[in-house]
Amino acid sequence: MRTVVSGFLSSVLAVLLSGCGATSDVRIATPIQNVTSFAFRDERPADNRTSRVDAGVAGSSIFYGDDNLSPPAPELMKAWLYKAMDSELAGKAVTLRQFTVSVFDPGATVDRKQLDVAQNTARTSVPKGGGMQGALGAALAEPIAYGIESARMQKSIWVRIEGDLDQQPFYVIHSEHVRGRVTERNVRNTIIRGLDKLVASLKSDGKAPVTARIP
Repeated sequence: MRTVVSGFLSSVLAVLLSGCGATSDVRIATPIQNVTSFAFRDERPADNRTSRVDAGVAGSSIFYGDDNLSPPAPELMKAWLYKAMDSELAGKAVTLRQFTVSVFDPGATVDRKQLDVAQNTARTSVPKGGGMQGALGAALAEPIAYGIESARMQKSIWVRIEGDLDQQPFYVIHSEHVRGRVTERNVRNTIIRGLDKLVASLKSDGKAPVTARIP
């Protein structure tokens, strides 16, 4: 019986971990550039530099600030520009005004009638004398149901970069979508593609806005 209960709890843990939340930290392997041919200024507002969670009726948004990005947003953008177009930017000034990375989770909902049926089934389906296991199964029915529904929900990852190149504005908005838990790799790849789109925009004419989306 202990083996059965242990296996059941392991399955529950796997479902809950796979279905909820998003990664907390994002690391991108790129060297920091202290010296570049262009001037770089970070003029983002304070609320664009720190991580936070905004919860609402439609769902919750997780915002990744400099404390959750390695390297931080300004160093990451400067390194990307240096690697891709240092010579083209020689003598120019780049100003970063917004670097937003967010994950939107619409949240999971569970049918209360179906949940009640599942809890009653858990209580009555155990062998005689297995009241503890039945109570445990009933107690875990709700978090399991939410974990399963969350795994089915589509989450959106957004990257928005705004700034000026020699006082000419530019911006990029890039989004991707995943189901289940949003991993570090999901967020990292979205950031990288957003930065690549920014480079393509600046190389084209220095200010043309680019909006990219992968369904």
